[in-house]
Amino acid sequence: MKLCFAPMDGITTCPTRMITKEIFEKKGKKSDCLQVWTEFMNIDGFLINPQKVCKHLLTNEGEKPILQIFGGNEDTLLQGIREIDQHFSSFFSGIELNTWCPSNSVMKVWGGSDMMRDKVKTLKIIQHLSESLENLPFSLKSRAGLNENDKDQQLAFLCEASQFCTMISIHGRTLKQGYQGDADWDFIQKVKKNLKNPQCLVIGNGGITTYDEACEKSEQYGFDGVMIGQGAIGNPWIFCGEESALQEKKEGILRHLDLSIAFEQYFQEFIEERSDFRNFFCIPGDFREEQIRKNLKNPSFEAHAVIEFRKFLFQYVKGIPGSKEWKVKVLSLTNYGEVRDEVQRFFEW
Repeated sequence: MKLCFAPMDGITTCPTRMITKEIFEKKGKKSDCLQVWTEFMNIDGFLINPQKVCKHLLTNEGEKPILQIFGGNEDTLLQGIREIDQHFSSFFSGIELNTWCPSNSVMKVWGGSDMMRDKVKTLKIIQHLSESLENLPFSLKSRAGLNENDKDQQLAFLCEASQFCTMISIHGRTLKQGYQGDADWDFIQKVKKNLKNPQCLVIGNGGITTYDEACEKSEQYGFDGVMIGQGAIGNPWIFCGEESALQEKKEGILRHLDLSIAFEQYFQEFIEERSDFRNFFCIPGDFREEQIRKNLKNPSFEAHAVIEFRKFLFQYVKGIPGSKEWKVKVLSLTNYGEVRDEVQRFFEW
């Protein structure tokens, strides 16, 4: 079964993908494979101020995730993906256009789900983007439509778009639903059965929170892959089909935290040196592990990544007795070493 870690802004960072793949390589089923995506990146931001947004593109040696972008301007979309395709294709296994995100900040630049409002225009953009790529395959992520009344039009749109895509990932909820209600997996199956390009892969997405659910959907619908998003936050073991023991969870949390801090320091060095961002995208394994060792010897510093890590940390410990009270205590901590020590203590009882 092909399992997919859904791209999420602020979530599918390089450290998160790294810890997820490390655990999958140790405990995942041999019959399964795992595909990961980057966070989605504003292509206009990449062209205007690449040093600010290129951290979304950071990869690990040999990782080769699919790079997801958003934007509503065809000219800048074309310019951006051509630059990525020409200069950075060795770091990625594909490039994908986001037409599903319901965020207002994304939609106000005619990106994400807003692109579904003018399907004729968007279809032309998809064609032009796909035809402009020389090295990377092109894929699309979308939804089941704007609302229930739009599903037939969205079905036709996605089937037409398949002519220009190697893969389409479909979230089975409409824009009106957002993240609420049931995902329409039958709609995704209709797309699969009516593709204009039968070679185009179809990935099903929406509401899966366990490995068993992913297996059920895969068997029931026969999709080319099943995508998990929210259910994987703070639970990288979800792709392995088993629960983690407390000791294993502690080790996973600490590893994820260490990687997050090393990542931030790598990016800060890049910003301070104002290096050419073309030399930035792949974090060397020796730098990563060396930096972690340095941090463990001198942990008395504060980093933005410590604050950002809370969204993962609180999901990791969700449901463990005493976690609610412990979260309140952790909220006051901004020091890397203090948070690390507090995690150690929490799992000692």
